[in-house]
Amino acid sequence: MEKHSARKLLASCLSLLMIFAQTVTSVRAGGALETFDITDNEPSPIPGQILARPIPRIWDARSIPVRYSMNTSQDPIPNPLGAPFLTVAAAQADLQDSFNQWNSIPTAFIDMQITGTTASTALQGFDFVNELTFRTSAAFAAIASSPSVAFITDVTLVDGDLIDNDADSDVSDDITVAQDVDGDGDIEYPAGDYPAGTILDNDVQFNIKTSNGFRFTVNTTPDTTTRSVDLETVAVHEFGHSHGLAHTLPNQESRTDGNSATMFPLIDTGDPAAEEAGRSPAADDIAYSSFFYPEGSAATGPGAIQPGDVRFEDAYSLIEGNLSHGYLQQNIAGGNVFAIDQSEDRNTTLIGAYSGTTRLSFNPANGGLFFLPNPADGVVNGRYVIPVPRGNYAVGVEPVDNFDLPVAAGRINFTTQIGQFYGQQNFNEEFYNGGAEAAREDRPGDFTPISLAGGGNASGINITTNRTLNINNFGTRDFFGFANVTPGFYYAVRVPASQLAELTKRGNLVIQAAAFDTIVTDASVLPVFGEAILTTGTVNPNGTATVNLATPLARVTNFLSQETDFGLFYFDDPRSLGQTIQAGVRNRTISNLFILLRVPLTQPFPGVSGQAPFIVLDGTNSATIANDVPIFPLSYTSADGASFTRDPRFNFRFSLVLSEAVP
Repeated sequence: MEKHSARKLLASCLSLLMIFAQTVTSVRAGGALETFDITDNEPSPIPGQILARPIPRIWDARSIPVRYSMNTSQDPIPNPLGAPFLTVAAAQADLQDSFNQWNSIPTAFIDMQITGTTASTALQGFDFVNELTFRTSAAFAAIASSPSVAFITDVTLVDGDLIDNDADSDVSDDITVAQDVDGDGDIEYPAGDYPAGTILDNDVQFNIKTSNGFRFTVNTTPDTTTRSVDLETVAVHEFGHSHGLAHTLPNQESRTDGNSATMFPLIDTGDPAAEEAGRSPAADDIAYSSFFYPEGSAATGPGAIQPGDVRFEDAYSLIEGNLSHGYLQQNIAGGNVFAIDQSEDRNTTLIGAYSGTTRLSFNPANGGLFFLPNPADGVVNGRYVIPVPRGNYAVGVEPVDNFDLPVAAGRINFTTQIGQFYGQQNFNEEFYNGGAEAAREDRPGDFTPISLAGGGNASGINITTNRTLNINNFGTRDFFGFANVTPGFYYAVRVPASQLAELTKRGNLVIQAAAFDTIVTDASVLPVFGEAILTTGTVNPNGTATVNLATPLARVTNFLSQETDFGLFYFDDPRSLGQTIQAGVRNRTISNLFILLRVPLTQPFPGVSGQAPFIVLDGTNSATIANDVPIFPLSYTSADGASFTRDPRFNFRFSLVLSEAVP
């Protein structure tokens, strides 16, 4: 057993919010890094405050190309692990290559260029210089970050306006594109109207501090040293934030590719394959860059079609709908609605949107933001929009909770935090099921395909989360394990018949799925287990268990779970399975159910670490772990499947998912 320590938080995504401008939109959590809009000055239900609407932050077309200045005050760039080796010239070339990963997307008109230099000895913040620097404050602890300043009201800029209070005019009547008019190193903006959400300044900083900084490498194969990281991998992620993209959830690109989307917030600095994959945007990243900066959206300027461009509407379609909570009967803010392409690349998870049009409360007296007490005031609707390439899709939904599964709500945007605040993220992953979509479904793993191969959009794809009963005999995510297990090793969790007997009093049960909280050592590796099993068994007088592996109730081989999340094993006939289990409990032929995962039989296990996929553990054997629940006598392991030994140290985080049968 070991802790998964190689992952590092990529970006703190700091935001400086200026009371200048904002965009009036009815959607868009989507993949947006958000600010908020107080333009309407609408009274809040909280006395003395006004409503603030979370909106995307993006560059105005008049700011493109976005001009950056490279900090040259450290050359060579210090290396916290040894002698300096990285020159400013080499770093700048690598950073421009990273910008070009976004600039070269044919359906997006974003354009970011390094056009100048600065020799400042500290990051200046909001100064109309978009700075790239390896200088960070003493308190900075992330690998890198991309703080930006955006308007939070609509504004009209006029010639001579002083916005950053440095006595140097920031607005000019003489230009139509933002640029350094007077040659003093900072950028002036064209006069005119700007909507809230417009980005004015963005700085990107990379951490090379001696205590907790990183060695940034360029033009080489990444190594396994966890404090050494590929600069382009980090920069491409940060530059996604630079033009308005939030953190995203996809950390498994497909059934054959374990790498994450570029905007996933964690990077495994000890996995060279994962670092190399992060050098280029994934499908989710490309879709949202294109959605916010669509080629062909204007007759002139950056959005006009140029040679090599592809019109956004010729390559993408939109899937639109509303997400609501089956138990709470509320619109959901911050649910992740995702589309999986069924026609290409063996079920690739392409795009995930965050649901909900939301509102906060803003205190003009101190600039504070507050959640509204009533969910109906804070969540206007559960609308979502997913931009997807042409194809055939299954649409599903999963919660964005506050427990890093796989990304905490607080690491994304206001909208996901609002949904978390209202307790709307307590539902199981499921799929849109067409005419069968309802708050009570027998088969949440089934989906109704949405065909967009011929173009057009799909609207009215409304999803209601399923009302389920989860048997969770565990607490928090404390550890994961176990290291160096043998091929074919079993993990098992017992569900006593007494728990099922209590539930049968509610009526007929539908046994829908087993859920397994799993993780891998190397981020590029898929969490594939040899088998997932639901079966029966007995507890022996000596405390061991005998599990029926010969005639299980349900079994699947080569089970693909999820990394840092619950993977679901959906059962083929949930209603019949429920009837069988309830009958066995009543006539006492079933004394226990067992949920099992088996480690693959083949070796070597994939990945640079050579470890089998892990399960996540709830444990109390450390002074640093809160004793949130007792250790139940329900978790077992077995090397051979013949005898299962109880593990008294941990609760394995396996769950049985049930619902009450619809009459």
